[in-house]
Amino acid sequence: MKNKETVFVCSNCGNEFGKWAGQCSGCGEWNSLKEVKSFSSSSSLSSKRKRVLGEKLEVRNLGKMDNENLLKPVNNNSVFSTTIGEFDRVLGKGIVQGSAVLFAGEPGIGKSTLLTQLIGKIGGLYVAGEESAEQIGLRVKRLGLNANNFDVLGTNSIDELEEFLDRTQKLYKIAVVDSIQVMNCENATGVIGSVSQIKESTFRLIQMAKKKGMAIFIVGHVTKDGDIAGPKLLEHMVDTVLYFEGEKNGDLRILRTSKNRFGPTDEVGVFKMEEKGLREIKSEEINLIENGENKIGSAVTVVMEGTRPMILEIQALVVESFAPMPKRIFSGIDYNRGQLMIAIAQKSLGVPLYKYDVFLSVTGGVKIEETAADLAVLVAIWSSYKSTPTPSFDKEGRKTLPVWVGEVSLLGEVRKVRNLEKRKKEAESLGRKLVEIRNVSELKT
Repeated sequence: MKNKETVFVCSNCGNEFGKWAGQCSGCGEWNSLKEVKSFSSSSSLSSKRKRVLGEKLEVRNLGKMDNENLLKPVNNNSVFSTTIGEFDRVLGKGIVQGSAVLFAGEPGIGKSTLLTQLIGKIGGLYVAGEESAEQIGLRVKRLGLNANNFDVLGTNSIDELEEFLDRTQKLYKIAVVDSIQVMNCENATGVIGSVSQIKESTFRLIQMAKKKGMAIFIVGHVTKDGDIAGPKLLEHMVDTVLYFEGEKNGDLRILRTSKNRFGPTDEVGVFKMEEKGLREIKSEEINLIENGENKIGSAVTVVMEGTRPMILEIQALVVESFAPMPKRIFSGIDYNRGQLMIAIAQKSLGVPLYKYDVFLSVTGGVKIEETAADLAVLVAIWSSYKSTPTPSFDKEGRKTLPVWVGEVSLLGEVRKVRNLEKRKKEAESLGRKLVEIRNVSELKT
């Protein structure tokens, strides 16, 4: 008979306590301790896991394994293509067998759509924790995919999933678990979605991936701040962390990776949401600006998304504020970086932004993470404040369409950035020219 004991688990950090308290001593959160029934540690392990822990451990020397040709390099047998070019670009060469991939994004951004298209291409198991098989079937039909490639298992239990994989004779190349926040394990404390349940469920999924040689895509929700819901340990446990982002009201979607044990972390995949699902966008198709005259409050820049240059337009609106605290609203630009650019504009350009509301936006729903767009942000702010476009002239005095690229220091100096020649080439392909200045104070002239 298993002995039960009462513990109090923090819903924020997962720490366990023997008695209730108003504040968690681990993370400092108030009113986060919840009472749960827990099995004693002596009986928490299943007989199967006890047997595994009781087996004799073997130490293996890597030198001997190499001589015996057991350390084989990654090849076509262990890596297979997603048949989606932009997906392969982000993952490296493709999906690695036995890997665990955390796939996160905001609600409604298209996570389930892209993963459904992935299974539709190569076949696999869809573990539906949030949807029914009928709902997934409707999505498969809408996307025009082959329904025979889908095996749908409707469950929220990791134990049921493990039992199914143990008894089935079918070997799956990939499995999608949608989502980790609604999965639960019998031997874990806490309610569904709690820190302890998420950690234990993820650990069990990783074990299944290694044991079965099957790649598992774990769908994860994000918080209002854009972070993956659950403990930070979740990102450390998996092999790859993918973020799917973009404006829900727009068509452009960007797939990027923040961690990849088997490939690069600086590549991005670009997709466009259409009626038949997500379509890959090649480099030559990406054009998020309109060629034409310079506009007030607008500046064009070139950012590097992985190895590809992308031309973006940054728009600024500077208006007089009548509130005690002027507004600062940024879309697609890091808030702290935007605040820094406003401070530099006040110091180096003499713009009294302390009494103006400032609104900044990046077209296309793209989030800029590199500092090469600093100069474009300042140019857009200056243009909106002066209510005049910022014309640019070449050495012969001919008017050109400018592109602003450069990192701005605290002293207002403009520094060069990486891949400058590639950025110039991309700008020239659209009939534009990079403007080279050494200090932002030159914008006054």
